[in-house]
Amino acid sequence: MKYNSTILLGALALASIFQACAGTGETILDNPFGEGGTADVKAGYTSNADTVFLTWSLNGDIAFDSYLIQDQAGKNSITLPKEATECELTHIPYNQRVTISISLMSGSTVLSRTDVPVQIDGLDSYIASVIIPDKGSVVEGDGMYSIDLGDGKSIFLMGDSYIGEVSGQQRVSGDHMYRNTYSIFDYNDMSSRALANEKGTNTSAAVPDGVTNEGERWYWPGHGFVVGDNLYIMQQLMFTGDGPSGWNFYYDETHILQYSVENILGISDQKSPVPSRTGAIPYQDEPPLTPSYEEPLVHFGAAALNDLDGTGYLYIYAQTDLENSLTPVTEVYVARALESNLYTSWEYYNGSTWSPDQNTASAMAGLETVAVSSQFNVFKLEDKYVLIAQDKSWNSGLIYTFISDNPYGPWGHKTLIYQIPPLTNENWYTYNAMAHPQIEKDGMILVSYNVNTQEFSEQQSNVYSYRPRFFWVEKDTILNR
Repeated sequence: MKYNSTILLGALALASIFQACAGTGETILDNPFGEGGTADVKAGYTSNADTVFLTWSLNGDIAFDSYLIQDQAGKNSITLPKEATECELTHIPYNQRVTISISLMSGSTVLSRTDVPVQIDGLDSYIASVIIPDKGSVVEGDGMYSIDLGDGKSIFLMGDSYIGEVSGQQRVSGDHMYRNTYSIFDYNDMSSRALANEKGTNTSAAVPDGVTNEGERWYWPGHGFVVGDNLYIMQQLMFTGDGPSGWNFYYDETHILQYSVENILGISDQKSPVPSRTGAIPYQDEPPLTPSYEEPLVHFGAAALNDLDGTGYLYIYAQTDLENSLTPVTEVYVARALESNLYTSWEYYNGSTWSPDQNTASAMAGLETVAVSSQFNVFKLEDKYVLIAQDKSWNSGLIYTFISDNPYGPWGHKTLIYQIPPLTNENWYTYNAMAHPQIEKDGMILVSYNVNTQEFSEQQSNVYSYRPRFFWVEKDTILNR
């Protein structure tokens, strides 16, 4: 079920206006009266994501009939009565200087025009504050997969994360790092609540069977899907080993955890859900005797897609690093299954057909020009399949989409949908962009990317060093139309 865009836009507007009053929005650039207009109007603006909230006042007593508000990009043309002092303009291009004109009209004649140059970063600070709030849910972390649970609710899956309280951009409580967390985002009341156990040694939302020390073995979430009342979450089993400080983690295998959607939604406090079934995936890679970043292990579960209503199958995707360096080389594979054999037997795409032999799996075609991130996702958008990935090259900030007529490719129509603007701190870096297509508004879908810091202590002193960012992207841009 898609989220109601009208209500969401209203909530965004109210929140952004509130933020503007608090002084957190944009301000006017340069001289707003120096680009082809007069000084009959004094204007300013605040912004959130693709939306500009424009306010103005008249300089003196001027006779006119109405205002005409337009933007240089041609997305808005709004006529307002002369009593108006504010308006909202949407679909404003981000990371660009865009001129908004305020014209005083007498009938169809322009009496005077004031140009207001604006520039916005495209990030949605309001929805970010709901999904990752300062209190009451997960307040920091990365990973940021989401799965549509229906009726306006989604479950967000995060890796290393914190639950606590934030004040003044600092985490003032909740120093325990969970290896994974689940949270329920409810559009109906714009809220988020965490599912994790606050007590005990193993506190993450999901803990591998038999594990007593999550510092040695733990789960990091992959993606998943819902089939009826069954929620399937791919969890990648990780372990520590010899390696550079902060990077001494290695992949073992992927497990599938099955939950009841009804039970998940029925959890009202911070309590870890209990899966009804846990099992390893049928694909078994041969791990090296000595873990190494140079060893190209195939990580199934990096993306997942329920296409039972389309092709009749569930799809599970894998990413592997053929070369793990500052200029990585990657491949992406895909397997398919029915719910009845999800734990027991898959078929693997070999470039032309499907085979039960995992050794015949071949990389999907069309993705060779981008180093696909370790976490990505594949989803259905109208009648097309979309793959979104952030270029894995170190801190590249380039987020691409590809489209196909099939969930297994070949992939084409490579589109750079967003280039992450420079971060405010040289220690910070970005990775693993992810789409949340079930959350949409006004012809756009929500996308996030992770931010992290090379200075671990910053995660407490400045939570924005370890919080995802969110932006909206036009569906027409993705679909190349």
